[in-house]
Amino acid sequence: MDRDRFTRLFLQASQEVSVSLGAQHVQLFWLYLQELLEWNRTFSLTGIKNLEDIIIKNFIDSLTPLPYLDSSGRLLDIGSGAGFPSIPLKIGCPEFEVQLVEASRKKVSFIKHLIRTLGLKGVSVLHGRIEEMKHAGRPFRTIISRAFRRPAPLLQLISPLLEPSTTLVAMLGPTTTEEHSELEALALTESLEVSRIVSLELPRNRGGRTLVFFKKISI
Repeated sequence: MDRDRFTRLFLQASQEVSVSLGAQHVQLFWLYLQELLEWNRTFSLTGIKNLEDIIIKNFIDSLTPLPYLDSSGRLLDIGSGAGFPSIPLKIGCPEFEVQLVEASRKKVSFIKHLIRTLGLKGVSVLHGRIEEMKHAGRPFRTIISRAFRRPAPLLQLISPLLEPSTTLVAMLGPTTTEEHSELEALALTESLEVSRIVSLELPRNRGGRTLVFFKKISI
């Protein structure tokens, strides 16, 4: 895929998920793609091989929460893999102060290389698991993850870490109205409440995405 085709596809797809980007953003995502492809030849960073799928299912999908996030404060990404969703979110909104947590050493090495290559500021990555983190300093405004297929393990893991000012965003697959009710009941078991559910379709028929926003219940 050449640069011009990438630019057309990326800008059109980002507009379809209500994200407005400029030439400087496209340049960084183009570099991201080149580095991802290069490293993927040696390390298995993503199982998605088709270039259009990488753009839609990784880059654009990672950007879908952007219109609904508060860019102030700190953002924590749990199980980042090759940097998704927080590196695309950081590119799309440089105001984010981002910390990533990833258990795979090779993926942490890639993320650190990517941060240097793209010249990103206000981004750090921790090799380990969220259970091992020592939380110090200001609380996170947003905690986000697309690494969990089911919400229950995520809520069990993260609910003790949530401050009243923190929003937890779970990036799930397509869901039904009945499943939304189940999510609300599940949240209550962890002293949380569902503050917003956003259901959307990825561009070019690449599947559905549900963004579920959780807050700590005020007592």
